[in-house]
Amino acid sequence: MSLLTGDNGKVLIGAEAVADVTRWSLRTFVEAGSYASSATAGFRKAHQGDRQGRGQIEFRLDPANPITGDFEEGSAVTLLLYLDAARFYSVPAVVESLEMVVNVDGGDLVGGKAEFVTNGAWTKPSY
Repeated sequence: MSLLTGDNGKVLIGAEAVADVTRWSLRTFVEAGSYASSATAGFRKAHQGDRQGRGQIEFRLDPANPITGDFEEGSAVTLLLYLDAARFYSVPAVVESLEMVVNVDGGDLVGGKAEFVTNGAWTKPSY
């Protein structure tokens, strides 16, 4: 059995790396609505809502390639979220927030997190 590791994972916008990415996540979901009526016999029935998604990208700041170049709050981008060297999600998205983290006391690398929401249909990788 062959399983994947995230060792070759990365995030691109076009051909450009977003940053020195350490972790990314994508959560897709629907917000199902529910109702009760005279036909549901005292139970609630659900109906499918619209598909949507959200995610985050954790990174280390590289001053030679800062994440804040073309990637700012409110930016509409298409993210290529790589699982490995060849498989990726293509996700139209809007960047919701950027968070920078500086640990003055620990000697940790400067890094941060970007959060995004999907902006239309995404494409799943082929396995």
